[in-house]
Order: sequence, then C-alpha cells, then structure tokens
Amino acid sequence: MKKPRLWHTAHGRLLLLAIGLEFLMLTLLVGNSLRLFHQAMSDQVQAQAQEISPVLIAALTAPLAQRDYATIQAILDESTVTDSLNYIVVVDRHGSRLTTDGFSAERPLPEASRTFSSSLLLTEGIYHVARHITYLQQPLGDLHFGLNLTRILTARKTLLIQGAGIAVVEIILSSLVLLLLGLWLARHMRSLTRASLVVADGNFSLQPLPEGEDDIGQLGRAFNLMSQAIQDRVNELTKAKEIAEASEIRLRTLTDSANDAIVMMNSQDVISYWNPAAERILGYPAEEALGQNIYRLLVPERYRTASERAVAKLTHGGRGKIVGRTYELFARKKDGSEFPISLSLSAVSLNSEWHALSIIRDISDIRKADELLAQKQHLLEQLNQSLQLRVKETVAELRSKDQMLISQGRQAAMGEMIGNIAHQWRQPLNTLSLLLTNIHYAHENDELTNEYMAECIATGNRLIQKMSSTINDFRDFFRPNKVKQPFSAERQIRLAIEMVAESFVHCRIEITLEIDQDCTLFGFPNEYSQVLLNLLNNARDAITGAKQEQGRIQVTLGVRQGQGVVSVQDNGGGIPEHVLDKIFEPYFSTKPMGTGIGLYMSKMIIEHNMQGRIEARNIVGGSELSVSVPLAEQAS
Repeated sequence: MKKPRLWHTAHGRLLLLAIGLEFLMLTLLVGNSLRLFHQAMSDQVQAQAQEISPVLIAALTAPLAQRDYATIQAILDESTVTDSLNYIVVVDRHGSRLTTDGFSAERPLPEASRTFSSSLLLTEGIYHVARHITYLQQPLGDLHFGLNLTRILTARKTLLIQGAGIAVVEIILSSLVLLLLGLWLARHMRSLTRASLVVADGNFSLQPLPEGEDDIGQLGRAFNLMSQAIQDRVNELTKAKEIAEASEIRLRTLTDSANDAIVMMNSQDVISYWNPAAERILGYPAEEALGQNIYRLLVPERYRTASERAVAKLTHGGRGKIVGRTYELFARKKDGSEFPISLSLSAVSLNSEWHALSIIRDISDIRKADELLAQKQHLLEQLNQSLQLRVKETVAELRSKDQMLISQGRQAAMGEMIGNIAHQWRQPLNTLSLLLTNIHYAHENDELTNEYMAECIATGNRLIQKMSSTINDFRDFFRPNKVKQPFSAERQIRLAIEMVAESFVHCRIEITLEIDQDCTLFGFPNEYSQVLLNLLNNARDAITGAKQEQGRIQVTLGVRQGQGVVSVQDNGGGIPEHVLDKIFEPYFSTKPMGTGIGLYMSKMIIEHNMQGRIEARNIVGGSELSVSVPLAEQAS
C-alpha cells in the first residue's frame, strides 16, 4: 500500500489544524496584551499629566502675577532636569513666551494631544498638554508642556518582541508534541486498519487488539467487541439459514398435506405453486398447471375481468381490498364443470416480487348443508310465529286474570268497607233512635215545644250529614285515579285509619301513628290508601287470630334514601318463616277464609304502578310490613 503524504492523513490534517488554531490564539493573545498595555499606558500618561499640571501651575502663578521672568525661567529649567518632560513653554497674558532649552522661541506651539494613540507613539513620541493659568479668576497666561514617551515606546517594543518570541517557541514545541502524538495515534490506527481488512476478508481468528483505559485502548476494545459481534452474527445467520431451510421443508410438507388447495401466482398471472390438494380438487396435475395463466385455467368467464383488476393491485404492490378477506364464488375444474369455492387471498414477497397466495376450499357440501339449514330455519320461523301468537294469547289471559284479581280485591275491600260503614253508622243510628223516642215522649206529655222540636231537627240533620259524608268518603276511596299525581302521605294514612277506626275499637285494637315528617309522594293516592287499608285489615286479622286481649298496631312514616317509607307493625304473633316468601303470591293466604289476593294486589299497585317496594319481616311478638314509594321531587 502506498504511503500517503502527511497532509493527506488524518493526523497530518489534525496537526495543521491545531497549528493554525494555536497561531490564531497566540496572535489574539499578543494583540490583546498590546491593547491592554496601550490602555494602561494611556491611563498612566493622562494621570501623569493630571499630576504635573497642578504642580507647575501652582509654582508659576505667583511669578506670573508679579512678572518675575527670572523666577519663571528658573522653575522651567529645574522642571526639565528629569527626562519625563520634553519641553515646557509659558506664555503670559501679554504674549511673552518663556521656554526651556531645546524649544525655539519662534517654533509654533503644538496643539494639545486629545487621545493617546499608536500613531502618537510612532511619530512624535511626545504627549502634548496645554493648561490655562489663572489667579482669582483672572487669566495670567498659558502653560504648555510635553511628556516624553520614549520609555513607553521602548517598553512596547520590548513586549512585542518578547511576545512574538514566546509565540514562535510555543508553536514549535506544540507542533513537535502534536506530531509525535499523531504518529503515535497513526501507529494504532494502522493496526486497527490492518485488523479491519482481515475481518473484512472473513477471517475472525486474528489476535485481539490491545485494550486499555485510554481512548486508543477503548477503541481497541470496541473493535474487539465489534469483531466478536460480527462473528456471532455470522453464526446466527448461518443457523437462521439452516432453520429457514428446515422451515421451508416443513412448510412444503404442510402444504402438501393440506386438505385445501393452495395455489400461488406471480405478477405475470402465471401459476408458480400447486399443492397435491389442488390436483385433487381442481383435477389438474402439478406439471400441467405450473406455468399456466391462472385465469384461463380456473376462473369462469363471468368472473375473469373483475378478478384480473382486483388481483393486479395485489401482485404489483402487495396491497388491495381483497387481501385478508374470504370470498365465495365458483371455479372451473379440468372437466369444465363449475363448483362453489371459498377463496382467501394474501400477498407474499419472494425475491423482491409480489406473489398472490390463494387458498381454495370446496364448499359444495357446505352449500348443501346451508340449503338444508335454510329449510330448517324456515320451519323454525313458522314455529316462532306460532309461539309468539301463543305467548300473546297467554299474556292477554294473564292480564285478564290480573284484572279479575284486582277486581276481586276491590270487591273484598268493599266488603270490608261495608262492615266499617256499619260500625261508622251504628252510633248515629242509635242517637237518632233515642232522639225519635224523646220526641214521642215529649208529644205524649204535651212537652213538645217549637224550640225543642227545632233543636231535635237540627241534631238529626247533623247526624244525617255525618252519615252522608261517610258514604262520600268511601265512594271517593274506591274511585281509581286516572293519572299519577303528587299527594300527601300523611293525609292518605290518616284517611285509611279513620275508615277502620270504629271497627278496630270494637275489636279492642289500639292504633298509634308516629310521623317523623310528612312527605309528598308521586303516584295514585286512592290506590295507596287501599294498600294501607289492606295492611291494617291484615294486622287486625292477625291480632284477632292470635286472640290478643289488647291488640296494638303502630304506623310509622319517615323518609329514607329519597323515598317515603310507611311501616305497619302489629303484635299478632308474626308470619311463619316457611311461608314468609310466599305471602305476596296470588291466591296464597294463611287465613282459613282468606282469598289470597289482598297482598298480591298491594304488591302490584306499589311495585308495578308506583315503582315502589313492599316488604315483610317478622319482629318480636309480631310482624312488620313496609311500603316505600319515591318522593315527588325524585320521581320528577
């Protein structure tokens, strides 16, 4: 291999770049040092001028005021003894000029230097200063002097020479160091290059490169890891190739043993694979089918154009609407007969070319089974229609029975009410009988006065009005509500208790009412009162059946979880546990002469009509039935 020139190598270019950068940095460093030196000298010169000016002015003020020129000349000569001042010129107010040696009296006075610049150093080497001399705000004259900048110029030159020398030495030393470092790096890089060429030739048995903690050692370690990774990858690829070959053998075995026909064609619509099942289903041997145009061989004429358009997208791009879908259509066998098939298509890329893979299943038997299933389905639909008709008839019959049960419940309740009316009327009728007897005795004894007769008539009218209002209450009680409406739970409870109060007193049963707060319910108020009346009558029957000497019924009204809850408790001994779950069933009763429709009708009213809930449970000494109905604001 030809050895490249230094500037063509990486370390050579790095060396040139480093030298260039270092030269630039040193140039900037020296330039910045000169700038800082110039700034410092400028500040020093101006400060020196500021220090010398007041001293000279103070020394010259008195002689100038007295016009003592000899003293002025002596001061000027004494001030120029040092080499810091180049010249001193004093001009009095009359224009007379006194100068130091070396400055001609006819020489024009130089203008005062405004700035301290490099051109001032290089051309004159003098910093000119001009100041006015005054005494008691009266002008006495002007002071002109020049600061000698020779020392500053010499120091600047010395600094420049020393800086340039240091820069040259540093560049030479840095170049040597970088050259040696580059050669050291290049030696390791050449070793790495040789090793890379060996690996590129496929030889992975070379000696590992030296490793270490520095960058070169890390590079050698990375190369060793890369070489090992490449070797491992080559081994993996070799194994993968062996596995792929074995997989291909297994795949061919599977396709050869498949029951479905598997056919593959390339982008030119030519058949490239044909499994044994395809020979059996389609009738063509593999050697006869391979290389043939699939459309002319298998597709009926009516499907050919549409099939060519659909499959063209698949074989040219591997995509299309038909990919992954199953279609049912007809194929043509070798004998020319057509039969129904199920066709599934997918795209396969082989050797950078898309192939269409078709799985064909003969569904002739499935079609026959579908036809038989359709016949069975038709019979089933007829049976369903007949069943629906029977269900409608049965539902209508059950609804009729429910209405009959409700009607029977109303009649039973009306029978109870007739007894309650008898109890309500017994006292007014006894009172009317006594009133008529008193009128008869008063008439026989000639004591029947107009006033007494009017009083008796008024009392009779009151009793008759009370009996009439009782009839109206019972009539309204059994009149069903048409629509749901808000109503007071307390009012309906009191109405129900008032209707049975007389009969309960006759049976020695005490009713107590506890109301935490009244609440407004939403539903049918009359039906709600009928349910309460039914619960009260059941409690009365339980108490009389248990032969309690002193019966007690407690009715409680409260609000819980958005519902108005009424509970009816009695001391009638409770409900047997084995029938507690059956008491709301129709025609079930624990009473010898019971109809078994009261609680069933109550459950229908509360749960079906008013979306509430009615429950029963046993308590100590008796039972408790509770009715929960949504509040009006919850229902709305």
